[in-house]
Amino acid sequence: MNAKAESAKEPSPKAQFIISEAGLQSLTSAGISITWIKAWIASAGAEEVQTHLLETNTWWESKAEWRIFFATEAELNHLVDECFQDIPCNDIQLENPARQARHFELDGLHALLLPIGEIAYQRSQWLKVLNDNAPLAPLYISASDDLPITLEPGLSASLTQPAGNISCLNAVGLTLEEQVINTLNKKNLSIRTVESCSAGAIAARLCRVPGSSAVVDRAWVTYSNQAKQEEVGVDAELIEDFGAVSQDVVIAMANGGVDAGSSDQSHICIATSGIAGPDGGTDEKPIGTVWIAIAQDGQSTLSRCVNLKGARHEIQTRAVPQSLALMLSKLEKSKAHD
Repeated sequence: MNAKAESAKEPSPKAQFIISEAGLQSLTSAGISITWIKAWIASAGAEEVQTHLLETNTWWESKAEWRIFFATEAELNHLVDECFQDIPCNDIQLENPARQARHFELDGLHALLLPIGEIAYQRSQWLKVLNDNAPLAPLYISASDDLPITLEPGLSASLTQPAGNISCLNAVGLTLEEQVINTLNKKNLSIRTVESCSAGAIAARLCRVPGSSAVVDRAWVTYSNQAKQEEVGVDAELIEDFGAVSQDVVIAMANGGVDAGSSDQSHICIATSGIAGPDGGTDEKPIGTVWIAIAQDGQSTLSRCVNLKGARHEIQTRAVPQSLALMLSKLEKSKAHD
């Protein structure tokens, strides 16, 4: 880009994400962090994204070209009466006609009023409004804490492509689990999970996504050794010889999940087995050791051992994006050989 074109380029807008206490509770129950929201707003072109609690009114004290409010319908109606009554408004079409999102625009300033509820999963609609319907910048993510934007424990992102093997979210603002569901739909695969240390968190995360019933088939929480044997057919001798937290056992768990029951659809299965703590670790298998395996009909099983840090709940939480990222990696490799 030449100097003349560079000088003509409009500066990137500053943005505020303004959320009420009720909105914050809604996001938390939906499993979406504020840092995910900030990353999406940045991918729509914002230079800086501040966060404010609606009830404090601190958002009045700083200027911003974009103001995105996330609150209950009653809170938003009060806001309209107080601040936006004389400003032109356009409704944003949502999939649920009972929800109404509003867009106020005046002299290059944008205000979006987003009601809590399904809007957490319809972000492509309101991000397009901010971005004048242009594609979002790709958000590169890693199942680690290495990239500059921390999305959640064990998951970080960058708006510029980093070195290494990174999963890239497409330019419509997807979460990791939404990308998984979309990929499985495209490949006509259903997913099963056999979870020990993650205790069903992978299945729960996938089922947050609307439409997940099209691909999520079933899940097992095989916490005990007996459950591993009875539910998915892990050989007792494998557990005796290698221990429940081992490559051999987690591969057997994933393969057993694929083979269990009968179905005409092809399956992919994630299995996890690890030591979340605070006790149970050894020199050979310290706390935070987690084995993950991905099995798929007609393909070799992929496995990986990761060493995760933190308290018990943090290790369990971090195992989820590690598992989903590994599954996406396998799907991409199988795509290359299709």
